[in-house]
Amino acid sequence: MATTRNLGKRKRGKQSESSSQRTAYRPRNIPDQPEDQPESSLNASRKRRADLPNSETAVKKRSKGKQKEESVIVDLQDDTLMTWENEEGDFITMEEGKEKDKQEEDEEDDEDEDEIDWETVHLPPTLPEQMHVEESATDVVYKDVEVVFETPRAVLKKSKWEIEYQRNLREWIHHGHVIALTAHYIIRNRWCSSNKIKSQCLKIVPDHARNLLSKETSESGVITGIKWLLNWWSNYFSVTGPGLITRPYSDFADINYDVLQEMILKHESNENADWIDSLDDFVNLLSKKEGTSDTCAELFVAVLRFCGCDARLVCSLQPVPHKIPSESASKKKSGKGQNGAEKDGSNAEETDEKSNLLFQFRTPTKSYVNPNVQLRQKNAKPPCVWAEVYCPESKKWICVDPVRGIINKPALMEPATLNRSNQLSYVLAMDDKKRHNITDVTRRYTSNLEKAIRIRDRPLTKREQSSGLKPWSEVFLAMICHKPKMGEKERLEIQDLEKQEKKERMPTSIGGFKNHPLYALERHLKKFEVLYPKEPVLGSIRGEKIYPRQCVKTVATADSYRKQGREIIEGEQPIKMVKSLATTLEKKRLQEMAKQDGQEVLVPCYGEWQTRKIVPDPVVNGKVPKNAYGNIDLFTPEMLPPGAVHIPINGLGKVAKMLGIDYADAVTGFEFTKMRSVPIIDGIVVAEEYQYVLMEALEEQEKNDALKAIEKQEKEVYLRWRKLVKRLIIKARVDSEYGVSKDASRRDHNDDVWAVYSATSNDNNDTYPGGGFLPEDNE
Repeated sequence: MATTRNLGKRKRGKQSESSSQRTAYRPRNIPDQPEDQPESSLNASRKRRADLPNSETAVKKRSKGKQKEESVIVDLQDDTLMTWENEEGDFITMEEGKEKDKQEEDEEDDEDEDEIDWETVHLPPTLPEQMHVEESATDVVYKDVEVVFETPRAVLKKSKWEIEYQRNLREWIHHGHVIALTAHYIIRNRWCSSNKIKSQCLKIVPDHARNLLSKETSESGVITGIKWLLNWWSNYFSVTGPGLITRPYSDFADINYDVLQEMILKHESNENADWIDSLDDFVNLLSKKEGTSDTCAELFVAVLRFCGCDARLVCSLQPVPHKIPSESASKKKSGKGQNGAEKDGSNAEETDEKSNLLFQFRTPTKSYVNPNVQLRQKNAKPPCVWAEVYCPESKKWICVDPVRGIINKPALMEPATLNRSNQLSYVLAMDDKKRHNITDVTRRYTSNLEKAIRIRDRPLTKREQSSGLKPWSEVFLAMICHKPKMGEKERLEIQDLEKQEKKERMPTSIGGFKNHPLYALERHLKKFEVLYPKEPVLGSIRGEKIYPRQCVKTVATADSYRKQGREIIEGEQPIKMVKSLATTLEKKRLQEMAKQDGQEVLVPCYGEWQTRKIVPDPVVNGKVPKNAYGNIDLFTPEMLPPGAVHIPINGLGKVAKMLGIDYADAVTGFEFTKMRSVPIIDGIVVAEEYQYVLMEALEEQEKNDALKAIEKQEKEVYLRWRKLVKRLIIKARVDSEYGVSKDASRRDHNDDVWAVYSATSNDNNDTYPGGGFLPEDNE
């Protein structure tokens, strides 16, 4: 067996051989050779090697300088510790030799590998095994490595039922919160008109301010009096927090209910709210001269009413949104740039400390800012509660913000678009009446009414719209804002709100035109919408023309119009082509065939002005006009042919067929099941002269069917009795011929036992006296 081994320059962890100095392995039990006789040692090693079997191996030699011959002598049977013999003949330990070889290896790192020569020598067959043992002690042995990649776990998609339930749950929470907030402000509005709050105002409000506001009727005089009262109020009352704000739906999923319950039991509140449990607590805040911005505005309304003004409490409800914000918005909030991870790591301890708070995003900041200074600035964020004062001369309501000191500037009450904590959706004004005192004034304080409506509710589906369902917010506002008797003040306010809606300012960005109630851009048109006519052009923004919303028309396919009882006028060209929806297997196959040809299946759409009502053919000689399938389309009552009548009774076609009357099944719609369009059949259509004949025949047919059903039932009853009697007769005959049955033998056995017992009792009658429930005859 021939093996090859590199004894020259070796990598780290292996022994190396110097080019200028050779070293041989020598067992310790071999006698040492004197220094003056090196040849005897060489001859002895050669003689010992000659006695061993031959084996070939490659020993690396270097060509640099004079090289000395190397002999390897290994006694594998001797397990003693081996030593090394250097060039001078001195013996050193193996550890010293390894350290010396390591130093020589570092000195020879710069030598080239091309200078290595190879020589084949014969070594004992056991030497490769020993070499393998020595190398295994230092070399890294690589075994078969098995790499296992775990397949990523599939993210289970939510079922349609679960998605629908989560959506309904969010809507229910949103609706419940709207009702709760409305009730909350109704109670506060009543407190503002209570006698207790008026008696407290009598102590603190200056007399000249009350006289000034009670006598003034002109708009300028009312505004002057309000300004003087605002200056006094800003010095008297201190604002401690912003009050109620909008919280995202995700915050309620992580709410700490234990902390919330503890706060309720202890009558505590967080930094942005006041704990007001009763009217007395509300009055005490007026004497304490401090509270949140909501409490500040509510108490100022009480002061205005005390001064004789017709004041209303205006509140912008901040319910839990029914929508979940998109992931992109949450990612932007989580952190920007590469420093996000560092910020997260640095604030880890702070997060743990804040975990016990009720709402984490409302934790106090490190740098303290006085809320009374911050919230009262003119450029501060708008509050959620303010006041309105009615001016008798101008017959208008004047907006008053007691927190920032703003008068008659309703545009400044609208929050910014990106302000998540204050969203304007419901703005309700409440006067001091006992009943029917709520008015929806959202249109007065918003520049985008369509956005406010979107925040209130989700858009209804086509099916919900066709069924007559109305949005929940519309029904709710109609209930709470209902006024059976409207005076001149209410009518003028409604007219003013309608004018403001029509005079809504034009948006300054392209995104503001999307779903705008008054203006539209061609880029924002939906799939089945077109601009007709494309005039007038109200303006342009970034090169795009602006059209009035009235020019946006809805288009539909010919089949859709036929279901509405309309048909396309001859010669009309489609105004728009849209992609076909694969609602059935047939349409899906057509789309696949078109994709193979590199085309798309387009469906022509038409406008309503390109259609007309369907005029069906009349009934002639009792023959009902039919379609290609032998039915008649009756999607609307107007599609009934003249001289025909629709009888919505299923199964009447059999009677008409028996009488030989011409009829047609009425198709009133379609339903989609298993990728197929199935027609809905509702009765038949026949000529008018056959209506009563069919009804009489149907009545007779029903009577005959009822009699047949009774006869069938009687036959079944007789048949069952016959089977029962036969079984009894057979059983009696079998018992009489082949023996007594088990039941009969058991009865006979019981009779025999009773007879024996009776005889025994009669024999012993004299021995045992009577004592039963009835006396004996001899007694």
